[in-house]
Amino acid sequence: MESKVIMPSESLRPYVNHYWIMRASGNSMDMNIMPMGSMKWIFHRGTPLTINGIIDTSNVASICGQYTSAAHVRMHGQTNLIFVFFRPYAMRMITGIPCQLFENDNVPMDSLELPGFKILKEMVLDAPDDASAIAIIETFILGQLANNNDLGYLKRMMTVCSEIDHHIDSPINALADVACLSERQLRRVFLDYVGLAPKQLVRTRRCLLASRAIQNMEGEDLTPLIYKLGFTDHSHLNKEFKSFAGMSPSDYLNHVKDIKRNDLIRGYKAYHG
Repeated sequence: MESKVIMPSESLRPYVNHYWIMRASGNSMDMNIMPMGSMKWIFHRGTPLTINGIIDTSNVASICGQYTSAAHVRMHGQTNLIFVFFRPYAMRMITGIPCQLFENDNVPMDSLELPGFKILKEMVLDAPDDASAIAIIETFILGQLANNNDLGYLKRMMTVCSEIDHHIDSPINALADVACLSERQLRRVFLDYVGLAPKQLVRTRRCLLASRAIQNMEGEDLTPLIYKLGFTDHSHLNKEFKSFAGMSPSDYLNHVKDIKRNDLIRGYKAYHG
């Protein structure tokens, strides 16, 4: 598998986290893909993926909403993907659509009936190389941001997401104070801009940190993760992680060992940021 991370241009870094290019061919590969706490664009230029047992033949370019649990993905044949990983609050500014409408869904760009998205898909899929494709994507995003310039609550949501990233144990009342909103207002606006409730993003980030720590573990003792990431005990870690990843922390550790044995860990880590 060939995997490459490309950083966005300086002007887009407040909105785009990174681009991920992935190519694979030959034997089938299975991975559990974790929720990231952010929305994505996916441009697929090869054999359709099988997601949770269903072959996805319809989406060659799609908007991937916030997922609340892991997806089992099988790659087979010729895989050639471009992912655009957005900051958690960014998609609302680019599409003008409330982000909760995309939750747990992968929506074809053609179905949105938004100006320019169909042309974007065609241009990216026809681009002669990755650099040209990303240049097309960046030009389009900059245009969308210029057209959707009603900042509204954007800066408040940026501040809240930054607080969650830096203080994973922040209670909701503290996040509401950071946003200068009531807890009820924060939940409503957060759903609109991020696509998840604040508590859901905190949970996603905490479990994602746990998954990254497990990927780097040398032994099998999970105890250090419990208090470092704000879980109350082993039972709490097991319950939250299984709901998030679709498997227990111990089973996930074995899954990561399989990925390492098949020399896929670099690409796997690149996807999960």
